[in-house]
Amino acid sequence: MKRMTGKRAMAAGLAAMLMMTGCAKTKPAETKALKNDPAIKTELKLDQVANQKFDEEKMNSGYGEYSFKLLAETAANAQKSNIMISPASIMMALDMCAAGAKGETLKQINDLFTKDSDPLQQQAFASELMKRINNAQKVDFACANAVWNNANVLGDKINTTYLDYIKKTFEAEFRSVAFDNTTHTEINKWVDEKTNHMIPDAMKNPVDPMAVMVLVNAIRFEGKWQSEYKDSQISEKDFRGVNGNEKATMLSSTETGYFATSKATGFIKYYEGDEYAFVAILPNDEKVNANEFIKNFTYADYKEFIASRKYIDVITLMPEFKSDYETSMNDYLKALGMKDAFDPVNADFTGIAKLETQNMYISKVFHKTHIEVDRKGTKAAAVTTVEIDAAGVGPAVEPKRVICDRPYVYAIVDTVTMNPIFIGTVNSIK
Repeated sequence: MKRMTGKRAMAAGLAAMLMMTGCAKTKPAETKALKNDPAIKTELKLDQVANQKFDEEKMNSGYGEYSFKLLAETAANAQKSNIMISPASIMMALDMCAAGAKGETLKQINDLFTKDSDPLQQQAFASELMKRINNAQKVDFACANAVWNNANVLGDKINTTYLDYIKKTFEAEFRSVAFDNTTHTEINKWVDEKTNHMIPDAMKNPVDPMAVMVLVNAIRFEGKWQSEYKDSQISEKDFRGVNGNEKATMLSSTETGYFATSKATGFIKYYEGDEYAFVAILPNDEKVNANEFIKNFTYADYKEFIASRKYIDVITLMPEFKSDYETSMNDYLKALGMKDAFDPVNADFTGIAKLETQNMYISKVFHKTHIEVDRKGTKAAAVTTVEIDAAGVGPAVEPKRVICDRPYVYAIVDTVTMNPIFIGTVNSIK
Protein backbone atom coordinates (compact mmCIF):
# COMPACT_ATOMS: atom_id res chain seq x y z
CA MET A 1 0.00 0.00 0.00
CA LYS A 2 1.18 3.52 -0.73
CA ARG A 3 2.74 5.23 2.27
CA MET A 4 0.55 7.92 3.81
CA THR A 5 3.38 10.39 4.40
CA GLY A 6 3.24 12.44 1.20
CA LYS A 7 6.07 14.81 0.23
CA ARG A 8 4.24 17.03 -2.26
CA ALA A 9 4.23 20.70 -1.39
CA MET A 10 0.67 21.14 -2.54
CA ALA A 11 -2.12 18.77 -2.92
CA ALA A 12 -5.25 17.66 -4.62
CA GLY A 13 -8.71 16.58 -4.21
CA LEU A 14 -11.80 16.06 -2.20
CA ALA A 15 -11.02 12.67 -0.68
CA ALA A 16 -14.31 10.91 -1.17
CA MET A 17 -16.67 13.15 -3.08
CA LEU A 18 -14.96 12.26 -6.37
CA MET A 19 -15.22 8.51 -5.85
CA MET A 20 -18.22 8.04 -8.08
CA THR A 21 -16.17 7.22 -11.14
CA GLY A 22 -16.30 3.61 -10.01
CA CYS A 23 -13.94 0.70 -9.72
CA ALA A 24 -11.81 -1.25 -12.14
CA LYS A 25 -13.79 -2.94 -14.86
CA THR A 26 -15.26 -6.27 -13.90
CA LYS A 27 -17.87 -8.42 -15.47
CA PRO A 28 -21.20 -8.03 -13.72
CA ALA A 29 -21.94 -11.03 -11.55
CA GLU A 30 -25.00 -13.08 -12.31
CA THR A 31 -27.81 -11.30 -10.52
CA LYS A 32 -30.23 -13.24 -8.41
CA ALA A 33 -33.38 -12.16 -6.58
CA LEU A 34 -31.72 -10.68 -3.54
CA LYS A 35 -34.68 -9.13 -1.78
CA ASN A 36 -35.69 -12.33 -0.05
CA ASP A 37 -32.32 -14.01 -0.20
CA PRO A 38 -31.71 -15.55 3.25
CA ALA A 39 -27.97 -15.04 2.79
CA ILE A 40 -28.50 -11.31 3.29
CA LYS A 41 -29.86 -11.93 6.78
CA THR A 42 -27.28 -14.42 7.96
CA GLU A 43 -23.59 -13.55 7.70
CA LEU A 44 -20.83 -12.84 5.24
CA LYS A 45 -18.88 -15.78 3.87
CA LEU A 46 -15.57 -14.01 4.27
CA ASP A 47 -13.60 -16.61 2.33
CA GLN A 48 -15.73 -15.85 -0.76
CA VAL A 49 -15.02 -12.12 -1.00
CA ALA A 50 -11.51 -12.33 -2.46
CA ASN A 51 -12.64 -13.43 -5.94
CA GLN A 52 -16.10 -11.88 -5.82
CA LYS A 53 -17.21 -10.00 -8.94
CA PHE A 54 -19.74 -7.22 -8.67
CA ASP A 55 -22.15 -5.29 -10.84
CA GLU A 56 -20.11 -2.11 -11.30
CA GLU A 57 -22.99 0.07 -12.50
CA LYS A 58 -25.28 -0.99 -9.67
CA MET A 59 -22.67 -0.55 -6.95
CA ASN A 60 -21.54 2.85 -8.24
CA SER A 61 -25.14 4.02 -8.40
CA GLY A 62 -25.74 2.79 -4.87
CA TYR A 63 -22.64 4.58 -3.65
CA GLY A 64 -23.79 7.81 -5.29
CA GLU A 65 -27.26 7.58 -3.72
CA TYR A 66 -25.74 6.96 -0.31
CA SER A 67 -23.28 9.86 -0.72
CA PHE A 68 -25.91 12.47 -1.49
CA LYS A 69 -28.39 11.22 1.10
CA LEU A 70 -25.71 11.34 3.78
CA LEU A 71 -24.62 14.81 2.66
CA ALA A 72 -28.25 15.99 2.80
CA GLU A 73 -28.63 14.63 6.34
CA THR A 74 -25.42 16.38 7.36
CA ALA A 75 -26.38 19.67 5.73
CA ALA A 76 -29.78 19.65 7.39
CA ASN A 77 -28.07 19.96 10.76
CA ALA A 78 -25.21 22.29 9.81
CA GLN A 79 -27.13 25.56 9.33
CA LYS A 80 -24.77 28.02 7.60
CA SER A 81 -21.37 26.52 8.44
CA ASN A 82 -19.02 24.95 5.90
CA ILE A 83 -19.35 21.18 5.78
CA MET A 84 -17.44 18.40 4.08
CA ILE A 85 -17.78 14.65 4.48
CA SER A 86 -15.99 11.69 2.96
CA PRO A 87 -18.58 9.04 2.09
CA ALA A 88 -15.70 6.72 1.15
CA SER A 89 -14.07 7.00 4.57
CA ILE A 90 -17.35 6.35 6.37
CA MET A 91 -18.12 3.41 4.07
CA MET A 92 -14.71 1.81 4.63
CA ALA A 93 -15.03 2.05 8.42
CA LEU A 94 -18.57 0.66 8.40
CA ASP A 95 -17.68 -2.12 5.97
CA MET A 96 -15.05 -3.32 8.45
CA CYS A 97 -17.90 -3.49 10.97
CA ALA A 98 -20.17 -5.20 8.44
CA ALA A 99 -17.58 -7.93 7.94
CA GLY A 100 -18.31 -9.05 11.49
CA ALA A 101 -22.04 -8.32 11.48
CA LYS A 102 -24.90 -10.77 11.06
CA GLY A 103 -28.64 -10.81 10.54
CA GLU A 104 -30.56 -7.56 10.29
CA THR A 105 -27.52 -5.62 11.54
CA LEU A 106 -25.57 -6.69 8.45
CA LYS A 107 -28.49 -5.94 6.14
CA GLN A 108 -29.03 -2.43 7.49
CA ILE A 109 -25.34 -1.50 7.15
CA ASN A 110 -25.20 -3.01 3.67
CA ASP A 111 -28.42 -1.27 2.57
CA LEU A 112 -26.83 2.10 3.33
CA PHE A 113 -24.68 1.71 0.25
CA THR A 114 -26.75 -0.33 -2.18
CA LYS A 115 -30.28 -1.35 -1.24
CA ASP A 116 -30.83 -5.13 -1.17
CA SER A 117 -27.45 -5.87 -2.70
CA ASP A 118 -25.36 -8.92 -1.91
CA PRO A 119 -23.00 -8.08 1.00
CA LEU A 120 -20.25 -9.97 -0.79
CA GLN A 121 -20.51 -7.53 -3.69
CA GLN A 122 -20.44 -4.52 -1.36
CA GLN A 123 -17.29 -5.78 0.36
CA ALA A 124 -15.64 -6.42 -3.00
CA PHE A 125 -16.65 -2.94 -4.19
CA ALA A 126 -15.16 -1.29 -1.09
CA SER A 127 -11.95 -3.31 -1.38
CA GLU A 128 -11.59 -2.39 -5.06
CA LEU A 129 -12.22 1.27 -4.28
CA MET A 130 -9.42 1.20 -1.73
CA LYS A 131 -7.07 -0.30 -4.32
CA ARG A 132 -7.97 2.47 -6.77
CA ILE A 133 -7.18 5.10 -4.18
CA ASN A 134 -3.84 3.58 -3.27
CA ASN A 135 -2.84 3.04 -6.90
CA ALA A 136 -3.67 6.55 -8.11
CA GLN A 137 -1.12 8.11 -10.46
CA LYS A 138 0.25 11.67 -10.46
CA VAL A 139 -1.70 12.57 -7.30
CA ASP A 140 -0.79 11.38 -3.82
CA PHE A 141 -4.02 9.65 -2.83
CA ALA A 142 -4.03 7.11 -0.02
CA CYS A 143 -6.34 5.19 2.29
CA ALA A 144 -5.46 3.37 5.52
CA ASN A 145 -7.38 1.35 8.11
CA ALA A 146 -6.61 0.26 11.64
CA VAL A 147 -8.29 -1.54 14.52
CA TRP A 148 -7.53 -1.06 18.21
CA ASN A 149 -8.68 -4.01 20.33
CA ASN A 150 -9.21 -3.56 24.07
CA ALA A 151 -7.06 -6.29 25.61
CA ASN A 152 -8.82 -5.83 28.96
CA VAL A 153 -12.29 -6.49 27.55
CA LEU A 154 -12.12 -8.47 24.33
CA GLY A 155 -8.66 -9.93 24.85
CA ASP A 156 -8.05 -12.93 22.62
CA LYS A 157 -11.75 -13.61 22.06
CA ILE A 158 -11.67 -11.92 18.64
CA ASN A 159 -12.61 -14.18 15.75
CA THR A 160 -9.35 -14.97 13.93
CA THR A 161 -11.21 -15.41 10.62
CA TYR A 162 -12.57 -11.87 10.95
CA LEU A 163 -9.17 -10.53 11.93
CA ASP A 164 -7.42 -12.20 8.99
CA TYR A 165 -10.12 -10.91 6.66
CA ILE A 166 -9.85 -7.20 7.55
CA LYS A 167 -6.06 -7.42 7.43
CA LYS A 168 -6.18 -8.89 3.93
CA THR A 169 -9.19 -7.10 2.43
CA PHE A 170 -8.77 -3.65 3.98
CA GLU A 171 -5.05 -3.87 4.81
CA ALA A 172 -6.01 -2.98 8.36
CA GLU A 173 -3.36 -2.66 11.01
CA PHE A 174 -4.28 -4.41 14.27
CA ARG A 175 -3.24 -3.45 17.77
CA SER A 176 -4.33 -5.04 21.04
CA VAL A 177 -3.81 -2.74 24.03
CA ALA A 178 -5.40 -2.09 27.40
CA PHE A 179 -7.62 0.97 26.82
CA ASP A 180 -6.78 3.86 29.14
CA ASN A 181 -6.66 7.65 29.04
CA THR A 182 -3.73 7.57 26.57
CA THR A 183 -5.32 5.32 23.93
CA HIS A 184 -6.90 8.22 22.06
CA THR A 185 -3.47 9.89 21.90
CA GLU A 186 -2.06 6.78 20.23
CA ILE A 187 -4.92 6.78 17.73
CA ASN A 188 -4.43 10.51 17.07
CA LYS A 189 -0.74 9.97 16.30
CA TRP A 190 -1.65 7.26 13.79
CA VAL A 191 -4.25 9.50 12.09
CA ASP A 192 -1.89 12.49 12.11
CA GLU A 193 0.73 10.46 10.25
CA LYS A 194 -1.71 8.91 7.77
CA THR A 195 -3.26 12.30 6.89
CA ASN A 196 0.12 14.00 6.53
CA HIS A 197 -0.62 16.15 9.61
CA MET A 198 -3.89 17.54 8.28
CA ILE A 199 -5.94 15.97 11.09
CA PRO A 200 -3.79 15.89 14.24
CA ASP A 201 -6.60 15.48 16.78
CA ALA A 202 -9.13 13.01 15.41
CA MET A 203 -10.30 12.11 18.92
CA LYS A 204 -10.50 14.90 21.47
CA ASN A 205 -11.73 12.78 24.36
CA PRO A 206 -10.26 9.60 25.87
CA VAL A 207 -11.67 6.28 24.71
CA ASP A 208 -14.02 4.64 27.19
CA PRO A 209 -11.78 2.15 29.06
CA MET A 210 -14.60 -0.40 28.83
CA ALA A 211 -15.05 0.01 25.05
CA VAL A 212 -14.45 -3.20 23.12
CA MET A 213 -12.85 -1.88 19.96
CA VAL A 214 -12.14 1.24 17.88
CA LEU A 215 -12.04 0.96 14.08
CA VAL A 216 -10.44 3.81 12.12
CA ASN A 217 -10.29 4.79 8.47
CA ALA A 218 -8.11 7.66 7.21
CA ILE A 219 -8.05 9.05 3.68
CA ARG A 220 -5.71 11.69 2.33
CA PHE A 221 -5.67 13.15 -1.17
CA GLU A 222 -2.85 15.46 -2.29
CA GLY A 223 -1.65 16.74 -5.64
CA LYS A 224 -1.54 19.72 -7.97
CA TRP A 225 -3.79 21.30 -10.54
CA GLN A 226 -3.09 20.13 -14.06
CA SER A 227 -3.04 23.83 -14.99
CA GLU A 228 -1.75 25.85 -12.07
CA TYR A 229 -3.09 29.37 -11.63
CA LYS A 230 -0.72 32.10 -12.78
CA ASP A 231 -0.21 35.41 -10.98
CA SER A 232 -2.34 37.17 -13.58
CA GLN A 233 -5.24 34.85 -12.67
CA ILE A 234 -5.18 35.72 -8.97
CA SER A 235 -6.88 38.81 -7.54
CA GLU A 236 -8.44 40.16 -4.37
CA LYS A 237 -12.21 40.44 -4.57
CA ASP A 238 -15.28 40.15 -2.37
CA PHE A 239 -16.89 36.79 -1.70
CA ARG A 240 -20.61 37.15 -0.98
CA GLY A 241 -20.86 34.95 2.08
CA VAL A 242 -23.94 34.07 4.12
CA ASN A 243 -22.96 36.70 6.68
CA GLY A 244 -22.10 39.41 4.17
CA ASN A 245 -19.20 40.29 1.90
CA GLU A 246 -15.79 38.84 2.76
CA LYS A 247 -12.39 39.75 1.33
CA ALA A 248 -11.02 36.75 -0.57
CA THR A 249 -8.20 35.70 -2.85
CA MET A 250 -10.02 34.69 -6.02
CA LEU A 251 -8.75 32.25 -8.64
CA SER A 252 -9.77 32.79 -12.27
CA SER A 253 -9.31 30.46 -15.24
CA THR A 254 -10.88 29.29 -18.45
CA GLU A 255 -11.87 25.62 -18.43
CA THR A 256 -13.46 23.46 -21.12
CA GLY A 257 -16.17 21.61 -19.20
CA TYR A 258 -19.44 23.46 -18.54
CA PHE A 259 -22.52 22.08 -16.75
CA ALA A 260 -25.99 23.61 -16.67
CA THR A 261 -29.37 22.33 -15.41
CA SER A 262 -32.49 23.97 -14.00
CA LYS A 263 -30.93 23.84 -10.53
CA ALA A 264 -27.27 24.73 -11.04
CA THR A 265 -24.37 25.57 -13.31
CA GLY A 266 -20.78 24.51 -12.85
CA PHE A 267 -17.36 23.58 -14.18
CA ILE A 268 -14.70 20.93 -13.90
CA LYS A 269 -10.99 21.49 -13.28
CA TYR A 270 -8.53 18.57 -13.43
CA TYR A 271 -5.68 17.53 -11.22
CA GLU A 272 -2.43 16.15 -12.57
CA GLY A 273 -2.88 12.80 -14.23
CA ASP A 274 -6.55 13.42 -15.14
CA GLU A 275 -7.66 10.69 -12.70
CA TYR A 276 -9.33 13.14 -10.35
CA ALA A 277 -10.91 16.55 -10.74
CA PHE A 278 -12.63 19.33 -8.86
CA VAL A 279 -16.28 19.90 -9.78
CA ALA A 280 -17.98 23.16 -8.79
CA ILE A 281 -21.79 23.22 -8.49
CA LEU A 282 -23.26 26.73 -8.26
CA PRO A 283 -26.99 27.04 -7.35
CA ASN A 284 -29.05 29.03 -9.80
CA ASP A 285 -30.93 30.58 -6.89
CA GLU A 286 -28.60 33.32 -5.66
CA LYS A 287 -30.47 33.67 -2.37
CA VAL A 288 -30.09 30.09 -1.13
CA ASN A 289 -27.08 29.04 0.93
CA ALA A 290 -25.23 25.91 -0.12
CA ASN A 291 -26.48 23.80 2.80
CA GLU A 292 -30.10 24.61 1.98
CA PHE A 293 -29.42 23.83 -1.66
CA ILE A 294 -27.78 20.45 -1.07
CA LYS A 295 -30.66 19.24 1.11
CA ASN A 296 -32.78 19.16 -2.04
CA PHE A 297 -30.07 18.18 -4.53
CA THR A 298 -30.35 14.44 -5.00
CA TYR A 299 -28.10 11.94 -6.69
CA ALA A 300 -30.53 12.00 -9.62
CA ASP A 301 -30.01 15.77 -9.81
CA TYR A 302 -26.27 15.22 -9.71
CA LYS A 303 -26.40 12.67 -12.54
CA GLU A 304 -28.47 15.12 -14.62
CA PHE A 305 -25.92 17.81 -13.83
CA ILE A 306 -22.97 15.66 -14.93
CA ALA A 307 -24.82 14.53 -18.07
CA SER A 308 -25.38 18.17 -19.07
CA ARG A 309 -21.67 18.71 -19.70
CA LYS A 310 -20.73 20.69 -22.78
CA TYR A 311 -17.14 20.77 -24.00
CA ILE A 312 -17.02 24.50 -24.40
CA ASP A 313 -14.92 27.22 -22.80
CA VAL A 314 -16.18 28.50 -19.47
CA ILE A 315 -14.66 31.37 -17.51
CA THR A 316 -14.41 30.39 -13.87
CA LEU A 317 -13.85 32.13 -10.57
CA MET A 318 -13.56 30.63 -7.10
CA PRO A 319 -11.94 31.60 -3.80
CA GLU A 320 -8.96 30.12 -2.05
CA PHE A 321 -10.24 28.66 1.19
CA LYS A 322 -9.46 26.40 4.11
CA SER A 323 -12.03 24.53 6.18
CA ASP A 324 -12.28 21.97 8.96
CA TYR A 325 -15.43 20.05 9.84
CA GLU A 326 -16.34 17.42 12.40
CA THR A 327 -19.54 15.70 13.42
CA SER A 328 -21.03 12.63 15.04
CA MET A 329 -22.62 10.50 12.32
CA ASN A 330 -24.84 8.45 14.66
CA ASP A 331 -28.14 10.25 14.02
CA TYR A 332 -27.54 10.64 10.29
CA LEU A 333 -26.84 6.93 9.84
CA LYS A 334 -29.88 5.99 11.91
CA ALA A 335 -32.00 8.30 9.74
CA LEU A 336 -30.80 6.38 6.68
CA GLY A 337 -31.92 3.07 8.19
CA MET A 338 -28.86 1.79 10.08
CA LYS A 339 -30.49 1.41 13.48
CA ASP A 340 -29.78 -2.05 14.86
CA ALA A 341 -26.00 -1.55 14.86
CA PHE A 342 -26.44 1.17 17.51
CA ASP A 343 -28.87 -0.87 19.61
CA PRO A 344 -27.26 -2.63 22.62
CA VAL A 345 -29.84 -5.42 22.39
CA ASN A 346 -30.47 -5.87 18.66
CA ALA A 347 -26.95 -5.34 17.29
CA ASP A 348 -25.30 -8.53 16.05
CA PHE A 349 -21.53 -8.33 15.71
CA THR A 350 -20.89 -11.91 16.76
CA GLY A 351 -18.79 -12.37 13.64
CA ILE A 352 -16.17 -10.20 15.37
CA ALA A 353 -16.33 -12.01 18.68
CA LYS A 354 -18.79 -13.82 20.93
CA LEU A 355 -18.99 -12.62 24.51
CA GLU A 356 -20.74 -14.79 27.03
CA THR A 357 -22.75 -12.19 28.94
CA GLN A 358 -22.42 -9.05 26.81
CA ASN A 359 -23.48 -7.89 23.37
CA MET A 360 -21.36 -5.65 21.13
CA TYR A 361 -22.87 -2.58 19.49
CA ILE A 362 -21.65 0.65 17.87
CA SER A 363 -21.69 3.52 20.35
CA LYS A 364 -20.02 6.26 18.26
CA VAL A 365 -19.30 7.01 14.61
CA PHE A 366 -17.28 10.23 14.49
CA HIS A 367 -16.18 11.91 11.28
CA LYS A 368 -13.68 14.72 10.75
CA THR A 369 -12.46 16.39 7.55
CA HIS A 370 -10.01 19.06 6.40
CA ILE A 371 -9.68 20.80 3.03
CA GLU A 372 -7.49 23.54 1.53
CA VAL A 373 -7.95 24.96 -1.97
CA ASP A 374 -5.43 27.43 -3.38
CA ARG A 375 -3.66 28.49 -6.58
CA LYS A 376 -1.44 25.40 -6.71
CA GLY A 377 -3.97 22.73 -5.91
CA THR A 378 -6.00 21.18 -3.16
CA LYS A 379 -5.33 18.97 -0.20
CA ALA A 380 -7.97 17.18 1.77
CA ALA A 381 -8.19 14.55 4.46
CA ALA A 382 -10.87 12.62 6.30
CA VAL A 383 -10.99 10.27 9.25
CA THR A 384 -13.81 8.09 10.53
CA THR A 385 -13.68 6.41 13.92
CA VAL A 386 -16.13 3.73 15.00
CA GLU A 387 -16.24 2.84 18.68
CA ILE A 388 -17.76 -0.51 19.62
CA ASP A 389 -18.98 -1.06 23.18
CA ALA A 390 -20.52 -4.02 24.96
CA ALA A 391 -23.67 -4.15 27.07
CA GLY A 392 -24.74 -6.79 29.53
CA VAL A 393 -27.55 -8.86 28.08
CA GLY A 394 -27.19 -12.05 30.11
CA PRO A 395 -30.11 -14.10 31.40
CA ALA A 396 -32.17 -12.69 34.25
CA VAL A 397 -30.76 -13.58 37.68
CA GLU A 398 -33.09 -15.19 40.22
CA PRO A 399 -33.50 -12.61 43.01
CA LYS A 400 -32.11 -13.45 46.43
CA ARG A 401 -34.51 -13.77 49.38
CA VAL A 402 -34.18 -12.56 52.99
CA ILE A 403 -37.21 -13.54 55.11
CA CYS A 404 -36.99 -12.19 58.65
CA ASP A 405 -39.52 -14.55 60.24
CA ARG A 406 -37.12 -15.72 62.96
CA PRO A 407 -34.60 -14.01 65.29
CA TYR A 408 -32.35 -11.50 63.52
CA VAL A 409 -29.85 -8.67 64.06
CA TYR A 410 -30.41 -5.09 63.01
CA ALA A 411 -28.33 -1.90 62.84
CA ILE A 412 -28.75 1.78 62.05
CA VAL A 413 -25.52 2.82 60.29
CA ASP A 414 -23.58 5.87 59.17
CA THR A 415 -23.70 5.56 55.36
CA VAL A 416 -20.27 7.15 54.95
CA THR A 417 -18.42 4.69 57.16
CA MET A 418 -21.15 2.07 57.37
CA ASN A 419 -20.45 1.92 61.10
CA PRO A 420 -23.53 1.24 63.17
CA ILE A 421 -25.09 4.09 65.10
CA PHE A 422 -27.47 1.63 66.64
CA ILE A 423 -27.24 -2.15 66.54
CA GLY A 424 -29.55 -4.72 68.10
CA THR A 425 -31.23 -8.03 67.84
CA VAL A 426 -34.74 -9.24 67.60
CA ASN A 427 -35.44 -12.48 69.28
CA SER A 428 -39.03 -11.83 70.16
CA ILE A 429 -41.63 -9.22 69.18
CA LYS A 430 -43.45 -9.34 72.52
